[in-house]
Amino acid sequence: MKKTYCLFLSLLIMLAVCISSAAAQSMTEAAAALKTPGAAAMFVNLPDPDPLPPTLFGTLPYPSIAPIKLFDNVYFVGTTAVGVFIIDTGDGLVMLDSGINDDDAANMTKEIKKLGLNPSKIKLILISHEHFDHYGGVQYLKKNVCPNVKVAMSLIGWNFLQTVPLEAGYINPRPQKLDIYLTDGMKIKVGKTTFQIVATPGHSAGCVSFIFPVTDGGKTHMAGVMGGTGVWSTQQETRLYKASVEYFKAFTAAAKCDVGLGVHSLESDFTAVRVRKPGEPHPLVIGTAKFDTLYLQKYRDLYQYVLDSGKMQPYPVVVAPPGSSPARQ
Repeated sequence: MKKTYCLFLSLLIMLAVCISSAAAQSMTEAAAALKTPGAAAMFVNLPDPDPLPPTLFGTLPYPSIAPIKLFDNVYFVGTTAVGVFIIDTGDGLVMLDSGINDDDAANMTKEIKKLGLNPSKIKLILISHEHFDHYGGVQYLKKNVCPNVKVAMSLIGWNFLQTVPLEAGYINPRPQKLDIYLTDGMKIKVGKTTFQIVATPGHSAGCVSFIFPVTDGGKTHMAGVMGGTGVWSTQQETRLYKASVEYFKAFTAAAKCDVGLGVHSLESDFTAVRVRKPGEPHPLVIGTAKFDTLYLQKYRDLYQYVLDSGKMQPYPVVVAPPGSSPARQ
């Protein structure tokens, strides 16, 4: 069994290396990558119910985390609920996720300015997945901050948002338009920075994760960002989440990732960076081995916790139309 598992991981790493060798696309090329535009569902403007469903995190607003420069080219702004990463590419800014709603995006915009950055220069917003705390700030940013920004999300995530009702993790404001549909293995180059996209479904159907370079004192490291934190207790989502962690591992191993970042960060994740003295090692550079045994292990533990909870839902019964055979569904 152990030999079979090792062979499986070896094959994943070989696959990751092959996909990693694919050429990076410009934003224009990435926008044209969906060969059949009709594959993307038309935007469905669902009106807000009255009252709105409760959020996943409780009462708004959430306490802010002081904005921080993490690397030469990477910054974090956000709250104790969720945040975003800002990457300075040398030719505009890229934002990973967008916050919860208009108020959240407005506060993040102020925090970005405190870091000495110009939020109007955000050229691309990469949305990790189709939950409101990751897509909710897009419309505010497009209208008030960076009107020419390109918005990117997986095709599966976009299509899902056009069919799922306004409930739980899928409330308004939803993005009204995408410019780029992210696909597994896609590489998008903005300025001097290339962002690699890895499909990691489980936390959501359209969840993707990211790999990109960061620099510290001019030295380059590779960062990996797992797109979804949290495991739903259904068979399909839990099993997919487990597989996605190992799939992401193959790509991060091939890229030699030694920095692990997460948008659901706490102040404690950044304390060591704030007190770091000149010449000291960077506390977020953990090395390639610990990227697996420390960073990715956190996500394996989430899966295992749900599996061991005794609350896993059984596989649902197929609902067959009258006159059909359930066995053929």
